Amino acid sequence: MKTDPLANRSRILATTTLALVAGMLLANIAYWIFPNAIGTYVGGFNLSAMTETLQADIPLMPWWQVAGAIILSSIPLLILAKGLLALRSLFLAYSKGEYFSTESAELLGKVGKSVSIWVLASLLLTPVMSVWVTILRPAGERLLTISFEPSHLVALFLSASLMIIARSLYKACSLARENQQFV
Repeated sequence: MKTDPLANRSRILATTTLALVAGMLLANIAYWIFPNAIGTYVGGFNLSAMTETLQADIPLMPWWQVAGAIILSSIPLLILAKGLLALRSLFLAYSKGEYFSTESAELLGKVGKSVSIWVLASLLLTPVMSVWVTILRPAGERLLTISFEPSHLVALFLSASLMIIARSLYKACSLARENQQFV
């Protein structure tokens, strides 16, 4: 029996996606708990990377401030993780040969939606995180940071594109199913 290379690649990507989700979330937590060790090699994810710009000294922060920073920086990553898990499910469907189905279209739409919500959550939580990290500084040294980068535009464009492609695929699958009923 000959194996399908696309199915094999899809299984590999499904496993890789799961590893990426776990690694991303664990690296974010580790960055806050072991900033000198992890920060040197990995750097922060998304909101955690702000600590360099804000010149935050994580080892000197009290535990409650670090715990709050872990929670705040994890919110967008959990949103992104939800989208990546939908992508993993899509790869698993592809590995079973389910290329042209409404379920696959719905999963692709979930990926696009999660990416857009991830970007929006990052934008909304950036000021909150900057205030949280600098809250114990003396008056005049606390910061409120607002950030919008070109990468946000690219991510929003890609997520909108994925959602449109998913909607088109869903419509095509519905039309194909409807046409099969007439034949």
